[in-house]
Amino acid sequence: MKAKLRGHHLICLNFFRGEGYSDDFIRKIYEVLKKEKVEILAGPDELCLKCPYLNDGKCANNEYSQDLILAQDREALRLLDFMPGEIVDWKMIAKRLPDILDEWKEQFCTGCGYKKVCFGT
Repeated sequence: MKAKLRGHHLICLNFFRGEGYSDDFIRKIYEVLKKEKVEILAGPDELCLKCPYLNDGKCANNEYSQDLILAQDREALRLLDFMPGEIVDWKMIAKRLPDILDEWKEQFCTGCGYKKVCFGT
């Protein structure tokens, strides 16, 4: 069984600490993290389907615009050197993460509401 995830979730889930939008969303994250393989998607994924902000296939969160989410996805895939449709595993992602994390944090973590959860700052 494989997870189906969009670009930015490939990075952000590495810092998951048990917090999220709802209990249902958090349970789904734990399910996803137990799966060995990940199929990379270009748009909403199985986590998005549990997110209360998904509206008509788009992010309707006031904190994150649909354009920002798509930019995060594109940049995550560029930095990780992955493409939609690829199947990877968590070890491959984790191996590439140290080389791209500073650039990712500079671009996307500064204004993120989960920054304190992920990095304690």
